[in-house]
Amino acid sequence: MKDGSSKLLVPCEVAMRDIIPSIKAILVKEIVSQGLSQFKAASLLGLTPAEASYYLRGKRANTPYKHVLESDPEFMEVVRNFAVKLTNNEVVNMCPLCSLARKKLRLQDYSCPYEW
Repeated sequence: MKDGSSKLLVPCEVAMRDIIPSIKAILVKEIVSQGLSQFKAASLLGLTPAEASYYLRGKRANTPYKHVLESDPEFMEVVRNFAVKLTNNEVVNMCPLCSLARKKLRLQDYSCPYEW
């Protein structure tokens, strides 16, 4: 199709661009608030210390999405549970948290295979 009316939509790519950075910023903040160092938070999330610093200082992912998610008590409870699991060295899957974030943000315009 040369007219540009059709294009491949990959839900995870959309989430990586729009939602995951906000989730990472919230997780870094939560882990640090639990008393761990910024360096340890970065390590747990697979980030560089500089990335963790940018998230904490609001230089990255300081979006309306982040603010909506932070103000949602149910979402933040799930984030706290994820942060505890991460600090206990458990492996966690980001998909349920991303799925909940999309529901909270009312971004249901594309489907996710983990919601089938």
